[in-house]
Amino acid sequence: MKNSAWIGLLALGGSLLFASGFASEQDRARALAGSGAIVPLEDILVHTRERHPTARILEVELKSKRDTYQYEIELLDAAGVVYELKYDAATGELLEEDVDD
Repeated sequence: MKNSAWIGLLALGGSLLFASGFASEQDRARALAGSGAIVPLEDILVHTRERHPTARILEVELKSKRDTYQYEIELLDAAGVVYELKYDAATGELLEEDVDD
């Protein structure tokens, strides 16, 4: 088999591993929301859009910290300002809002 074919197979294998890891994170978040351990992401995003109605969502993460969960949401507004909002995932309470100009 030629080198380019091996490289293609390795790239495909890496993509499948990445995709399966991503799906398991989504499954974990759905299971936590379904059990009531965390607020569904949709509820958090409603609050985020109310605070920053014209901003675009750049990134959303669910992080585990010492038996608690936090949603971290990164936004970009029309003026180029980046916001990072941190929510308690169990209660939906906004914990922190940072601004990077």
